[in-house]
Formats: sequence, C-alpha cells, structure tokens
Amino acid sequence: MTECPSTIAGLQQAIAQGHVTASQAIERQRLGLLRADRDLHAVIDVLPADLMPPAATGSLAGVGLAHKDIFDLPGRAPGLGRGYFKNMDAEATGRPSAIVLERLSRHGAAHLATLTMAEYACGATGDNPHLARCINPLHADAVVGGSSSGSAVAVACGMTYGSLGTDTAGSVRMPAATCGVLGLKTTHGLLPLDGVFPLAPSLDSVGVLARTADDVQLILQAACDGMGLRAATGATRSHAAMAWIPYAQVDRAISTAMHALAAAFEMPVQNTLDSHPVLTQLAEIVLHAEAAQTHQAALLARTLSPSVAAVALPGAVMPADWLAAALADRARRLHDFVQAHFQDHDILVVPALPAPIPDWQAVTPGQATFDVRRLLALHRFMGFINYLGLPALAVPIALDARSLPISVQLVGRPFHELTLLRFAARIETQHFRMQGALPAFSPED
Repeated sequence: MTECPSTIAGLQQAIAQGHVTASQAIERQRLGLLRADRDLHAVIDVLPADLMPPAATGSLAGVGLAHKDIFDLPGRAPGLGRGYFKNMDAEATGRPSAIVLERLSRHGAAHLATLTMAEYACGATGDNPHLARCINPLHADAVVGGSSSGSAVAVACGMTYGSLGTDTAGSVRMPAATCGVLGLKTTHGLLPLDGVFPLAPSLDSVGVLARTADDVQLILQAACDGMGLRAATGATRSHAAMAWIPYAQVDRAISTAMHALAAAFEMPVQNTLDSHPVLTQLAEIVLHAEAAQTHQAALLARTLSPSVAAVALPGAVMPADWLAAALADRARRLHDFVQAHFQDHDILVVPALPAPIPDWQAVTPGQATFDVRRLLALHRFMGFINYLGLPALAVPIALDARSLPISVQLVGRPFHELTLLRFAARIETQHFRMQGALPAFSPED
C-alpha cells in the first residue's frame, strides 16, 4: 500500500482488511506531510510522535490530523499566526492540551502538525505579515480565506484527512469555500473552548474541515465524545431545505449555481432575509468589543499589527452598553430566527461567498488591484450566523468559469449538525462532488 485511501472510511477498510496497521498508516502520513505541503506553506510545525500518543483503537485509529495553530498542546503554547514554536516562552511548560484535542486522541487520532493562520485569528484571508503566504492548491492566484487558512489548504491538498479550526466570523467556512472542502462551524458551546485562544468568546466556535461529509461527521463525533448532537427526525420533511438567494448581493454565477441546487432538491427559494442586516450589525458589535477585551494590553502598548488592530480598535472606543445590549438581545433574536426559518424546513441554504473566489491580490492591502469592497464581501454572509450561535456547513455545489468551487452554507437549528451533514452527503452523491476536482490524496508522493 503506497498511498493512503482518500477518505477515513477507506482507510478504516484498509486497516480492517490487514493492508496496513493503524500505526503504519499514521507513520506514512507523518512522513508524507511535508512532501505534500511542498510550496503551499500550510504547515507551521511538525509535531513529535510522542506529544499526544493516540489510542490503539477507536473510531479514528490510524487517522492523522493537523490543526490550526490556536490550540494548546502539552507543554506548547500555540503560535497564533505570530511565528513558530521555537519563539515561544517558558510559560508553556506544563501546559495541558486543549480538551477537544484530547478527545480526538482518545478516539485514536494522531496530531501531526500545527497549521498556519491569520495573526490572532483576525483576518479574512491567509495573508499574514509573520508567515509565508499559504497557497491555494486549486489555483495559485486564488485567495485562501482566513483565518483557518492552513487548515483548508492542508485538507484540500491531501496532507491530512481533517483539521480543527476556529470560527468567529466565518474563519472555518471562508477558507473551506475558497479551497473546495467542507467546513463546519459548530453550534456555539457544542465543543469546549478550553485550551483554545479566544478572539471574541461569545462568537468563537471550534470547527471541522474535511473533504467529505462522512469524514467531517467522524471527526465531529469523536470531538463531541458522543454528546450534544441531534438530527431532525420528521419523516415527512426528509431534511427539507429552503434557499435564500439575495440576487442584489451576489454575482450571477452564485445565483445560477444556487438555483440549480434548489431545483435538484425541490427547494423553495426566497430572495429576502429581513433580519440579516441587523444581525450582522450585532455580530460586528460583539466581535469588535470582545476582541478589544481580548487584546486590551496590546492595544494600550500599540503592539498589534494593523490587521488585528482594525478588528480590536473599534471595540475600544465603543460605548460599553452596546456589547451588553447586543448580548442581552441574543436569545430573543435566536428564538425569532428559528421560528421564522425552521418551522417548515430543517435547513436554510445561504451563499458562502457573494462572488467567485477572488485572486489574492484583489483582497490584499498594498497590491495594485486591491479592492476593499471585495475583501469585506468575503464574510458578508458569515458573521450573523456566529451571533445566533447556529451550526453552519460550507459545502461546494458547482464550479465557476475558472473551475474553482462555488459553495453554499447549510444552516440549521442549534446542535443539529448531523442534519446538515446528512444533507451535504446527499449533495455529494446526487448533485456535485468536489473531491474529484481536488488534488489526489497521496501523502507519500
């Protein structure tokens, strides 16, 4: 066996049939990880094999994972997009692992590497002044979304079966959409944030990136340790979905792809979502205010980079009662949204990006073709979901004129991640499967 199967299920079958042992599979993935990375600049640090030994058996036995460099590891502080482990201070000594990583280890997963990210998780792209720009494996000129940029690249290029990231305003879903993989933002509070560096705690969620819905589900179930997940059970509804296509806010390529999806699954279509503007404003209030609290000392010392300061500084001058009011109104807003959109349907389908994936120069300040409107548009349909705390899954549904993915978000009720994943699996089998357009998964090339 010279290559690893392309999915976790395929690897499990190979192990069950005796073609490879779990430990051999992990070692092959470990040895091939840097070769798979090549010039993509997704890897920050390859982790020692004994840092978090995987269980001998479990649902993820033999599976190598790599994660955004935002999680605590035993004795290791995360780099947070600021550099490499060798630059960390001695305070990391004795540091325990993030709980969610410990759970994955107990289910047999091996943690192979830490991955690049936007500095302090503040950034809609993979551009980071401290690190080499990570490259989109689908097209060298295409932007990689942020802040979990290395996670999306690592999954898309086949160096890992899956990755944990964090999502505060789209930081899992944006890079998943730009790299053609699945990116799940979990329900706020589903996965523990212990050992995860915060940005805006009221919005932060741990998320999962993988190449197929089944692989996302396997990783998610291990990360949940069997707790908290639900699925719709209405037999007559069959996980029915409603599509929101905001024609005035999306490119024709996006609306055309969404119409084709809606037709394939007999979804009703609406072109308005009245609560979207105010929910987006409330999300921005919480993001700026809590980011200012997280980075208060650095703001006062003026040591934040411009991209991070742009997120935190508005919160520092914001009236204090704005944050309190936004958080106090959150439960009512969530109740109203669920009542309005999930009474007759289990899933609300919304755009991921408003236009085809832009080139990195168009969304990077300082470049000749930089357009701030295109940069801000990357998270236009993301942040309001974080404010509500709902689960959302980015799923590719078509290819654009450059053969780059067009993705949507499947949004569901709290803790109904399984409902979203089951519908995504139907999209993969009945409508569009991105996996064939991704680079081959072969860590030993």
